[in-house]
Amino acid sequence: MKQIPAGGLLGTLLVAIGAVLLASKGLFAKSLYAQGLNHNDVAAIRSVLAVPGFWLVAVVLHGRPKSLTRAHAQSHSHNQNHALTPADVLGAMFAGLLCYYFGALANFYALSLIQANVERALLFSYPAMVIVFHALWTRERPATSTLAGVALTSSGILLVTGAADQSLTQQQLIGVGWVLFCSVTIALYFMMSASLTQRLGSGNFTAIAMTTAGVAFLLHYQLQGPTRWLSMPPDALVQMLGLVLFATILPLVCVAEGVRRIGAARGAVISTLGPPAAAGMAFYVLGERLSYTQLFGMLIVVASITFLELRQRR
Repeated sequence: MKQIPAGGLLGTLLVAIGAVLLASKGLFAKSLYAQGLNHNDVAAIRSVLAVPGFWLVAVVLHGRPKSLTRAHAQSHSHNQNHALTPADVLGAMFAGLLCYYFGALANFYALSLIQANVERALLFSYPAMVIVFHALWTRERPATSTLAGVALTSSGILLVTGAADQSLTQQQLIGVGWVLFCSVTIALYFMMSASLTQRLGSGNFTAIAMTTAGVAFLLHYQLQGPTRWLSMPPDALVQMLGLVLFATILPLVCVAEGVRRIGAARGAVISTLGPPAAAGMAFYVLGERLSYTQLFGMLIVVASITFLELRQRR
């Protein structure tokens, strides 16, 4: 077996950490709902408050970016992470608007139509979509081990969430369609980030994408009716800051940097650690019991991801 590249190992760990941290979002959201906030409040306030944090991370990781007027002339320089071309910036803005505004709105609406466990299982169909989109884009057939890993992780997710036991009504089928739309936006975000983070850097890419989504949510939130900017209880404000830092800024930066190092396809498969992590957190924090079927599904997901990583490193 060849020696494991340090960058590949670090990229894998970053995506895994990001997936686990993202899984804590539901815990923060449930706590905030109990404080009187609705899903519109949580989605918009979280997105807007996270913007300064993403730019702080971008400055720490990449320094002060060069001006757009100088970027094109320096696009072939040795350090391309600092060169922000207009095309790359627009690409990052589109990715953020597509995934973290339109995709998030679709996801929250779907949650009003279908159960959360069904939504979670469908949402994490995006790794398979990344594999398909990548194969179509490159016109290369995915490796058999990759296809097997995607199939195993998908089966494990169905067992963990219990979605395989659900029967959907016509109204719920509409919700399923919106969740699948959200999954498509996540898959496209992964694909775009794999390319754009190579030129912009993970910090700059994520900051631009999330700023665009934050501005869109700010306008949406202000126009949709009464807001909760200044009327949150102190406890809710603390929990919101926890949601912003530990379930938004840190995980998205980790995922972006990890995908930059290992690519969209591997990053998407590793991120399927999210549903088992969410189930485990719900068990330890909220006291939600896991069935033997769910535990078996968690084992399948972890084992299949481990198998894929070992195959990739040979």
